[in-house]
Amino acid sequence: MGLLNFILVILFFGQGIALAPPLTPRSTTDNPPPSSQETPTPSEPPAEESDVEVRRPVVEKVKRATLPAAHTPAKHGQTTGPSWIAQRTIVEDYCGWGWVRKDDQEWNKGRWIAIEASPGLCPIPHTFLPRPEDDHDQKYRFFGEFAPYRAYEPQADMWVDVFILKGFMSLGPAEHIRRDPPAHGSSRPNRFADRAPNFLKP
Repeated sequence: MGLLNFILVILFFGQGIALAPPLTPRSTTDNPPPSSQETPTPSEPPAEESDVEVRRPVVEKVKRATLPAAHTPAKHGQTTGPSWIAQRTIVEDYCGWGWVRKDDQEWNKGRWIAIEASPGLCPIPHTFLPRPEDDHDQKYRFFGEFAPYRAYEPQADMWVDVFILKGFMSLGPAEHIRRDPPAHGSSRPNRFADRAPNFLKP
């Protein structure tokens, strides 16, 4: 009797097990290759996308930005109060900064100056540039005052006015001032050569 019951149980549950769908065996041939399953996720965008996102500078703008005078601020320091028109002028074998004049004056009434910066307030404009001569013939509006003392110009053996700079505004390039600084004619090299004895002669 017990054996008969056991056989009936096997037959009853065995039909349910037999009706279950068979498990599909796993084979490597049915799986696609890994390269087709995974989409590439690069850490950096492709070259074409980066060109769209980052705007490349225009060549002309880069050229203008690298000009020496482009490094000078538009204005710096104290830019209120009395002002002068100033133009950087470099003269070979001569000391000094350049010329200053009043707004209502011409350059023939201008004054040749040595310039003095105000520490902590305003440096001299050419200190922003790679070289001191890079702002030659650049025009500025200077704010400040003349010092009660003068500076010695050794090449011409004379004294020149000193301007204490407190602020400036850059006015851009200007035409060269066709005027020599004071006593420039006597400041040329070897001006004493004709007076000196010639020790090379026998």
